[in-house]
Amino acid sequence: MSGTTGKRLAKNTAFMYIRMFVLMVVSFYTSRIVLQQLGVDDYGIYNLVGSIVAMFASLRTIFASSTQRYLNYEMGQGNEQKLQLVFNLSIYINLLIGIVFILCVEGLGVWFFTHKINVLPDRIHAAFIVFQCATAIAAISIITSVFDAVIIAHERMNFYACIAIIESVMKLGIAFLLSHAPIDKLVFYGLLLLGVAVVILSVNFIYCKWHFQEVKLRLIWDKAYFKQMTQFAGWNFLGNTAYAVTQNGVNMILNVFGGTVVNAARGIAFQVSEMTKQFLININTVMTPYSIQAYAGGKYDDFKKAVFISSKILFYIQLMLTIPLVYLTPWLLQLWLGEVPEYSVVFLQLTLCITLIRSIHGPIDTIFKAKGDLKYYQIAEGLILALPLVLGYFVLKSGAPYAGIFVCCIIMELVNLFAILILAQKVTGFDSMAYVRGVVLPACLCVLCAGGLFYWDTQIAALGQQILISLASMATCSAVWWWCILNKEERKHILSLIPNRHVEHRER
Repeated sequence: MSGTTGKRLAKNTAFMYIRMFVLMVVSFYTSRIVLQQLGVDDYGIYNLVGSIVAMFASLRTIFASSTQRYLNYEMGQGNEQKLQLVFNLSIYINLLIGIVFILCVEGLGVWFFTHKINVLPDRIHAAFIVFQCATAIAAISIITSVFDAVIIAHERMNFYACIAIIESVMKLGIAFLLSHAPIDKLVFYGLLLLGVAVVILSVNFIYCKWHFQEVKLRLIWDKAYFKQMTQFAGWNFLGNTAYAVTQNGVNMILNVFGGTVVNAARGIAFQVSEMTKQFLININTVMTPYSIQAYAGGKYDDFKKAVFISSKILFYIQLMLTIPLVYLTPWLLQLWLGEVPEYSVVFLQLTLCITLIRSIHGPIDTIFKAKGDLKYYQIAEGLILALPLVLGYFVLKSGAPYAGIFVCCIIMELVNLFAILILAQKVTGFDSMAYVRGVVLPACLCVLCAGGLFYWDTQIAALGQQILISLASMATCSAVWWWCILNKEERKHILSLIPNRHVEHRER
């Protein structure tokens, strides 16, 4: 990775983090207003039937990655004339995925509303309308992801950041409008969110049409290429949707056993977790175009280095976010929400543990995407990550605490991590053992350091002392990460990105 490339990636990362900071502040404040306006029960209903929106908000980048993979691959091989073909075939494929998605979700929704939903009878009608709005928003997001892919492939992270900020500000405006809702607040909220989705799709389309030559809707057809892209997009869709459906299946199981109050607690935990995940998505979104173009151009050593260093950076970022959030959960939730739903503290702490395990998932995912072979990877991941639904159901049915289902998710995430590393070696030839030695095992050492100090933290009641222990844990884990996880070349490369810093003579 050259110095120019590193600086370009750093600049794009800066845009993504400005985006992330604004989104985090606005989103957290929006949640507080929405919770106050809807109340705990209606907020729980929205997080139950409207969780499909959160699911596809997190999956939107994943859908975009299918198109982005082929755009960057053709860029890496210098096939500029194929970009318009990739774009148009992506529109066809995403329309097909959207139709299949609507049919499946509507069928599941009718069954759930008829037999399983646990809400007050007078709120079922409102819940059903919100469900329809959520389904429409998700379908629109599938189409929007094509334009996201074009923007990311061309590394226009400044616009990508701006449009996300505009979207979050619009949602904040909706939260304030709830106090003046002319109809049922829950229904009004769902309808306005649908309007936001339409606006964002329109703005993305106009921007891409003005700036990128390949964004022209044409009746272009290539059967072999369509089949290749469909298989890739299909496996990517099925595998990642299986994960997202599992997460929302957890929500449904919690509803069956605990009702909407438990859903509200899980909704809070899920939102914080998804917000921390955006930090990871930012880095991976910036690194993926470079990684795939390096692979397509035959620069396999650069590709391997990108996978390793991005994994290490992603883990460190998530760990630095997880430590203070886990150590100070009760105080932070009280500060944020005012009224903290029951079970929110333990749900959030366990959900953050799941997110920490998944922090290195993105770079591993890129290994399979660069190769273009997702079949066995997505089948294995889909099956393994579906197990918490089955295990969690029986755990809760046996009388275990609601948190038991999250413990099942943690165990299966660990199983999944090692399973996909084994597959990466068999399918792509990636050196998974070197990855375990260089990334996974040192990461475990960091987690042990943080866990030991967390046990000490739980024995102390004073907030000031808890903050100090949290900072001590972050400092300790940072030292372990810098000296035990990063190698000499990686430390030098990171220091070289600091402006006016010359480190060649400092590393020995």
